[in-house]
Amino acid sequence: MQNPQKRRRRRSTLKPANWPRYMVAKQLGGSGICYYWAPATRDLKAGCPVHRQSLGNSYAGAIARAELLNHHLDAWRLRPETPPDLDARGDMGSLDWLVERYKRSRAWEKVSARSRLEYQKVFDLVLLYQTKDGGRLGQLKATSMSARAVDTLYAKLQPGKRVERRLRTANLAITIMARAWDAVHRLYPKTIPSENPFRGVELDYNTSTTRPASREEAYALHKALIAVGEIHLAAVPLICFEWHQRPENVLAGHLTWTDYRPTERPDAVRILHHKTGELVWLPLSDEDGPLFPELTAYLEGLDRLGVPVVLMMPKRGKSKPARPFKMRDARARVRKAATKAKLARDLTLAACRHGGLTELGDAELTEQGVMALSGHKTPEAARLYVKRTETQRVTAARRRRAWIESNQNREQSAAKSRNEASTAESE
Repeated sequence: MQNPQKRRRRRSTLKPANWPRYMVAKQLGGSGICYYWAPATRDLKAGCPVHRQSLGNSYAGAIARAELLNHHLDAWRLRPETPPDLDARGDMGSLDWLVERYKRSRAWEKVSARSRLEYQKVFDLVLLYQTKDGGRLGQLKATSMSARAVDTLYAKLQPGKRVERRLRTANLAITIMARAWDAVHRLYPKTIPSENPFRGVELDYNTSTTRPASREEAYALHKALIAVGEIHLAAVPLICFEWHQRPENVLAGHLTWTDYRPTERPDAVRILHHKTGELVWLPLSDEDGPLFPELTAYLEGLDRLGVPVVLMMPKRGKSKPARPFKMRDARARVRKAATKAKLARDLTLAACRHGGLTELGDAELTEQGVMALSGHKTPEAARLYVKRTETQRVTAARRRRAWIESNQNREQSAAKSRNEASTAESE
């Protein structure tokens, strides 16, 4: 009788004789099979520079690619102190090689850790794009890429599943590939052509933009979240509006209690903008009193559930610790609270941040002043968020009117003086 405690053996799946080591196949929902190369974890922990990667949908192409990767893995195992020579690979000059070479260049070092994840998604999207012959775009030589081919690729990348046109993704793909091409051409001018086909593409943009929320709307959303019991999430609209931190950074737990009134600077808060890497110390008060009285008063009364300021409360009856919000969960809760309070449908956490930045423009701050508070590195980036408002137009028109009236007064005074002088001479 078989022992019930004994584990059942997994049924092994027979593979073709030419199946490369570490190549695995995964069934994708409705889109066939995709192949991947996944070396042993022990090799990756030991520092193997050749990482797990997708091999595409073509069986023949996946085999060829996996065999090449296994060759580099074996070379690394024999001489682990010497990484495989990227330029000695058989695919030198291909788009696969171009991207990998870009990721080993100094230009890649300037890409922030947050942005690298987005870059990698774009690279996967482009390199895994299936060509007419069933291969991958990444296998093609850079010299075979033309402007027409890139225009076709741009059009093919736009259709999405959840949205009709994923313009932001398609635009990022073209922009990032153009940067990679330029960087590698500088290092390998004989391998990568000077004519960059990813440059000059006519990009399309959505006409809709994030509407900046007013101060009243940001605080109304704050109160709406309190009303539905989202006490910690209610701090996010105020933080985004007053301190201009990106919602995804606040929700991910990047604003901590150690950033708020630390011992060395008890009258300041430390805001790290992860997208730009810019660290901003915001003063919380001056000789005239508090600068953000509503927000600081709310934070002073907020329970500290952990190191991050904003955390998701554990469910009742469970002893699990509080954890950071997932972006989609936070969005759903914000939308639910806003709907219940009958607030505008486009009132979001991002709108609160845009509104706070726009308020800086309404307050007539200089570009340097805006950058000092927002953490933007260039005036061009800051201008994207400081929307033109009626308040700014009224202020500009009033200043113009004052300038006109000042000129008119000067002209009238000058004319009066001339008349008086002429009268005196005639007498």
